[in-house]
Amino acid sequence: MSIFIHFENIILLTYLTISMGWKQPIVRPLNYQINPVINQLLTQNSQPVPAELTEILPKIKQQTKVPILLPSQLLITGTDNQIYVGGKGTNNSYEITLAFEKDCTANACSIGYMSGEKGGKPLDEEFSRELSLVQDIKGYFRPLTCGASCAPPIIGWEYQGVFYRISLKGVGQSPEIEGDTLKKMANSAIEAGAR
Repeated sequence: MSIFIHFENIILLTYLTISMGWKQPIVRPLNYQINPVINQLLTQNSQPVPAELTEILPKIKQQTKVPILLPSQLLITGTDNQIYVGGKGTNNSYEITLAFEKDCTANACSIGYMSGEKGGKPLDEEFSRELSLVQDIKGYFRPLTCGASCAPPIIGWEYQGVFYRISLKGVGQSPEIEGDTLKKMANSAIEAGAR
């Protein structure tokens, strides 16, 4: 028995499929091919990758076996400058760097990084306090600290045998705001899952 679906219903079903994050369309008419762009949207994670990270992500995925956790948004404020992204991966780790200048190697032009290390642990005195993340995951946080130079705020957590870090400038004007902002980014990375 054939089922005929009106064109308007196909549009509605496609919209619902994309907006609700379903992985496959509910109904597909006979001999109907889904547009490749829509098909890609349907099979992607329902939480987007920040635009700044989309170009580097395939490169890092080829270089590492570590699940890559990325926030859905870069919550960096106070800059209209272009952000340059670099990164590298190994079998057991990856690091994605962000900077205000291409090929930045100095603290002044660096924005920060996101990383994951299989079997990694917090370094001695790397963090100053603990906080709670989604899925009852214990997080670690340290606000901006300045001595001879300033170290940006950092958040870290262990998830499925990998220690993840996000360390970024421009995420708040106080330790409380920095902590809240990095916590939102960490939670969105955990909820989105491996990219």
